[in-house]
Amino acid sequence: MHGNKRALALALALAAAALTATTASAAPRAPHTEKASVAPDGADGNSVSSQQSLSTDGRYLAFVSRADNLVAGDTNGTEDAFVRDLRTGTTRLASVTGDGGAWDGHVLDVSLSANGRYLAFSSTKTYDSDDNSIWVKDLRTGSLQRLDNAVDTGYSAIGSPAISADGRYVAFVAQHTSDEGPQGDRWSRVYRVDRVTGERVRISQVPGEGARKSAAINPSISADGSRVGYQFFVPYPSSGDWSDAYVRDVPSGKLFWADQAPDGRVSDAQTEFPQISADGRYAVFNSLDSQLTPDDTNNSHNVFIRDLRTGQLRRIDGAGPTAYTAYPQLSADSRYLAYASGDPGDARQAYVRDLRTGRTVLASPAVGGGPSAGGVDFPVIDRHGRTVAFSSWATDLVPGDTYDTTHVYVRHLK
Repeated sequence: MHGNKRALALALALAAAALTATTASAAPRAPHTEKASVAPDGADGNSVSSQQSLSTDGRYLAFVSRADNLVAGDTNGTEDAFVRDLRTGTTRLASVTGDGGAWDGHVLDVSLSANGRYLAFSSTKTYDSDDNSIWVKDLRTGSLQRLDNAVDTGYSAIGSPAISADGRYVAFVAQHTSDEGPQGDRWSRVYRVDRVTGERVRISQVPGEGARKSAAINPSISADGSRVGYQFFVPYPSSGDWSDAYVRDVPSGKLFWADQAPDGRVSDAQTEFPQISADGRYAVFNSLDSQLTPDDTNNSHNVFIRDLRTGQLRRIDGAGPTAYTAYPQLSADSRYLAYASGDPGDARQAYVRDLRTGRTVLASPAVGGGPSAGGVDFPVIDRHGRTVAFSSWATDLVPGDTYDTTHVYVRHLK
C-alpha cells in the first residue's frame, strides 16, 4: 500500500515537472535584437551587409553582403545574396550557379517572396547598369531562372526586382541602354513579368509630350501580383515637386496617383520610396510635400498612407514636432507599419506602429535601453508585426559590439 502511494507521488511529481518544463519552453521570449550578418561561429561578417528582405512569417531573411565569412566556400570576392533561417540560425549562399559554382557577378539587391521559397536578385558583371540582369532562385529545388533582358527597343538591362507572394510575378526597372526609342521616353521604366506565361506588361505611364517626369524606379508589388507601385520622377531633379508615387492595377489598367494633393492645392516637394500593401488596397510613401494634409509643419519628410479604395490619406508623424518619418513598409495584414524616424541631427531609429491602436514601439533600442546611437535604414516587417529587420552601423544594438561595418539586424518584438 505504501509502495503504491510512493509510486503515485513520484508519478505526480514527474508529471508536474514535465508540465513546468513544457510551460517554460512555450513561454515567449522577451523582446531582443540579434545580428543576422554573422559567420557560422557567431563572428561578425567581415564586410558590408544590407538590402534586407523578410518572409511574411518572419522566418527567412534575405540580404546582400560583401562579407566572405558568412558561409564556407564563398570565394568570389564580391557581393552575394544570402538567406538566413532565423529559426535555426543558419545562413545559405543563394547566389550560386545552377551547379553550385561561384557567382560570376556582383549582386545589387534582393526580393524574397512572402512564402520564403523564391528569391529574386539583380546582378551586374561590371557595375555598369547596362549589363544588369535579374535572376529568380527556387530555394527549395535550387533551380535558377534568368529573366529576359530584352524588354523593348533600347531597353536591354533590368534590375530592382519585387516578387509576388508565390513567386509568379516580378516587377522590375528596365534601364535605357541606347539612343533608340521614342524621343521623350528614354529613361527607366517599370514592368511586370509573368514567369509562367512570359507575358510582360509596362506598368509606368508613357510620358506626355514635353513632360518633366519621365523616369520610373522603386517598384513594389502586391501579394497576388495584380498591383504594382512605383516612383515616377524627373531624371535630373532639382527642388520642388520632382517625384510622385503611383500604383497600377494591371488587370484593369487603372492608374492611381497616390500622392495627389487635395483639390485646390499644388504640391511643393517630392515623394519617395512608395510601397503597395500586400492586399493592394494601400499605398505608403514618404514625402516632403507639405500640401498633402493640414498642419504639416515639420518642414521634413513624413510617411503617408493612401487608401486606394476610399481615397483617404493619413499622415504618420514622429514623436516630436520636428521629427521626420520615412522608409515605410506595411505588414501583410496592413495593421502594422514599420518606418524610420528621427529629429534633424539625431540618429535615425526604427519604429513599429499599430495602426489600429496607435501604439508605437521602438524597434532599434540600445542594449541599455532607449534609442540607439547609430542610424538604421529600410526596416522591413513580418505579417503580424512581431519581427523587424533593418541595416545599421550602430555599435550598441547587441551586447559586446564594436564598429566594423554596416550589418543587418533583426528585432524580435514578441
